[in-house]
Amino acid sequence: MLELLQMWAFVELLGIICLPLTITVFHNLPDRGWAFSKAIGIAVLTFCVWLPLMSIHILPFSQAFIAGVLLILLAFNLIGFVHTHQAIIKLLRTNLFYIAACEVVFLGMVFLLGWIRSYAPDIQSFEMFMDEGFIAGIMRSPHLPPSDMWLSGYSINYYYYAHFTAAVLAKLLGQSASIVFNTGICIFFGLTAVNLFGVTCNTVAWARHVRLKGNDATPDNVHPSLLPAIPYGLVTMLIGQVLGNLAATQQWWHLHGDWSQFDWFAPSRVVDKTINEFPAFSFLLSCFHAHVLALAFTILALGLALNLFLAHDAQGLLVFGRGWRFWLTLGTMALILGGLYTMNGWDFPTYLGIIIVCIALQQWLAHDSRFSLKLVSDVFLAATNVAALSILLYVPFYLHFISPAQGLGIVGAADRSQLADEVLIYGMFAFVFLSLLVASALKQRSAYTPVDISRHTRIIGAICLVLVAIAEFGILVVMRNSTTFVVASSIAVLGTVLVLYQLHDRPRAFILLLGTVAFALVAFCEVVFLKDVFADNYPRMNTVFKLYFQAWALLSVSSGAGLYFILEGFHPAAMVSTGQRWLQRLVEVVWAGMLLALLLASAVYPLAGTYARTNHYAQRTNSLDGLAYLQSADPGDYAAIRWLNSHISGDPVIVEAVGPDYSDYASISAFTGLSSPMGWVGHEYQWRVNWLNVEANAADFNQRADDLDKIYTDPRPQVVMALLARYHAQYLYVGPLEQAKYPTANLHRFSSFMQIVYSADGVTIYKDADGAGLNATLYHRL
Repeated sequence: MLELLQMWAFVELLGIICLPLTITVFHNLPDRGWAFSKAIGIAVLTFCVWLPLMSIHILPFSQAFIAGVLLILLAFNLIGFVHTHQAIIKLLRTNLFYIAACEVVFLGMVFLLGWIRSYAPDIQSFEMFMDEGFIAGIMRSPHLPPSDMWLSGYSINYYYYAHFTAAVLAKLLGQSASIVFNTGICIFFGLTAVNLFGVTCNTVAWARHVRLKGNDATPDNVHPSLLPAIPYGLVTMLIGQVLGNLAATQQWWHLHGDWSQFDWFAPSRVVDKTINEFPAFSFLLSCFHAHVLALAFTILALGLALNLFLAHDAQGLLVFGRGWRFWLTLGTMALILGGLYTMNGWDFPTYLGIIIVCIALQQWLAHDSRFSLKLVSDVFLAATNVAALSILLYVPFYLHFISPAQGLGIVGAADRSQLADEVLIYGMFAFVFLSLLVASALKQRSAYTPVDISRHTRIIGAICLVLVAIAEFGILVVMRNSTTFVVASSIAVLGTVLVLYQLHDRPRAFILLLGTVAFALVAFCEVVFLKDVFADNYPRMNTVFKLYFQAWALLSVSSGAGLYFILEGFHPAAMVSTGQRWLQRLVEVVWAGMLLALLLASAVYPLAGTYARTNHYAQRTNSLDGLAYLQSADPGDYAAIRWLNSHISGDPVIVEAVGPDYSDYASISAFTGLSSPMGWVGHEYQWRVNWLNVEANAADFNQRADDLDKIYTDPRPQVVMALLARYHAQYLYVGPLEQAKYPTANLHRFSSFMQIVYSADGVTIYKDADGAGLNATLYHRL
């Protein structure tokens, strides 16, 4: 656990170093971005390491290089401290308790997951070899782009940037890939928690300030108290990444509360032929996948969106600020947004869209809610600048990446979701967000809503809603199995109307917007899917998988902060009768009881799921080394992997047997980061399906597995050496899997023409004595 403490301390240090940048960029938020400082620090350090290495390929990806970049960042921020120290001091004085709460949230959540992982730190099963291979391969690559550990000779064709983020931290701290697999996921868990906490607290704090002081004060000139908003931030964090869905509760109920039989994996597979992961499941699994690692940064993007939306009267590009603030804000936003695509391509369109909508709404208010060509021009200018720069900053990634997407498809009636399944996934969120819609619709005009809605506008709005209702009914009749689409899209339409109706109450409008987008994503999945390699058998599996994960995050913020506005709506009006007052209290009690019941039901998963995932808390280790289990499970491979990691530098190619995906095959390359000619074939195909459209690429890809078989079975040394030369392989691995796969081959014959560099416990590693093997042309002659 010492490694986890070390990484936590370093991330804290990064947050402090980048505090001047954070306070400058988030100047419209009550906490000036304190909650986001750690994520900002990690994002800036990672980008400043990545971009030079991708642009100048001879630069070394080394601990010294990362340290040098860190020192440069420190120097620039020391200058920033001179200019921002008064703002920092004022923030500390006015919201010290909130700042302490942020640090407790981050520390507590990091070590909570660390404690859970200490019961099951093993890197095995599911797709853990893949993620470990990405980390190990990136860390071992002497230059960028990083080498693909399962297709030697090529760089990774995957959204690897979040893995690279963890690798940068690990490389600087000297942690091995098998350790950062666990320490890294704990850090990302903590970052997600504190970012969720921060977005909600800032939204609620500004809403309270507006209600007390009115809309006259600009956010960057006041420091409203964040203390009363803390409970709402904690609720958001709880429902966002701790609580589970109602499918887990249903299973527990059918088991009559027997935790020992609980299937912790099943609640993530509610809708047939799809995946509906949620953060509590993903982090419990220790899923080091792109969508999980990117979660903290998607929430950070929401913080940036809120910061822009709260800009008081800035028009056009001035929404990003003036002077140095303009460049820092625009650059930081583009850096975070662009990074989302390189981390998880599914996130980029959604969160760029949210930011553009927030820009448009903010500009509408800044132009006094009047349509004009200047308004259109200002929105276009601000939106295109941030969008274009977010792509431009990551051009080196696009130059080395071929997307596996294959267009859009229409969801068939048989593949659409049943409404009952959606309730099992989003039941609690739907209850809270619908309550928020009702509270917002019934909310009366007040002092902090300076513009009234005219009677004419209300009539037009009512007519539009009637037309939408008619259209939705028509869809329900005509489109088979469309109940989920109609319900989700109807909620999204109502949310859109209420965002516009409540636009001058910006905190409320922002929260309504997030929930509206979430239900729009659910509705989208009922109609359209993104085609990939699974399109024939599981057409919308990944579409539901990735967009539902986004919807969960958006609904977490919308529900947590939405509680403030819902409870506000329960406050009795001054001029009501006693009977009305009692009726209102009764409704409040019933509503609170229903919410409490849903929260308790959602708490089944973290309790029963963790109990099952940790094997009933049977055995706890003091280590977060994900490789340690192999010492007893397979001591031969364990010792050989340790030897390779300690004795082999650089990224030479190693040959190992190829076998089925989701098996123990390709574990040597996964745990060492040494590239193998071929690893998990199915996964490489998933990542490179469009790359394989090139005939030469497909021919090379399809030949590799046969060549590996020939290396282990062909008795002719010249054939073996020529094949090794073809793939520039320096090492050949013969362990238990190779012996089991090739029982009739003489696997000891390699010693007659190759050097034995390691031999122990049933594992032998051979090296091409010449360093590169015979000339590859020899292979073509044979």
